[in-house]
Amino acid sequence: MYQNQVQNEPTAAYWLSMIGGVLGLLGGLLLIVAGAVVGVFTFGFGFAAIGGLGFWITICSAVVIYAASKLKSNPLEHSKWGAIILVFSIIGCWSILDFIGGILALVYKPNLVGAQPQYGQPQQYGPPQQQAAYAQPQQTRVCPQCGRIVQANERFCPNCGTQQF
Repeated sequence: MYQNQVQNEPTAAYWLSMIGGVLGLLGGLLLIVAGAVVGVFTFGFGFAAIGGLGFWITICSAVVIYAASKLKSNPLEHSKWGAIILVFSIIGCWSILDFIGGILALVYKPNLVGAQPQYGQPQQYGPPQQQAAYAQPQQTRVCPQCGRIVQANERFCPNCGTQQF
């Protein structure tokens, strides 16, 4: 819905957050499995510690993935989604990719469709260039047949058709 309202999309913020979120999701699932294996040998205590951490990382990574997808679909609310990505990357995922993606989303400046480009021609300093006050007069001559004024670059008179010299 909002995607067509900006000329530049927050592509780097989206991809870094998405990749970091997917890696955090995979790491969280791996910790859940490792906690289950350790829990078998420690009568459930290992699962509570390692598996609980895995659940927390999985939930935070899912929130980061959701916020990254909302950032791409609605880039005008980049501050909200960038803050969510940044907070959940700090408290849950511990991913540098999510952290950088959240910062990039926060500093993103959208260019609205139809607005002037962000970087245009540099401004000219100094006095403006002045045009010549007069133009070069064109060479003219008088047609010997009818007496009308004829431009110097014309071979025939436009009035009577007499060849000019």
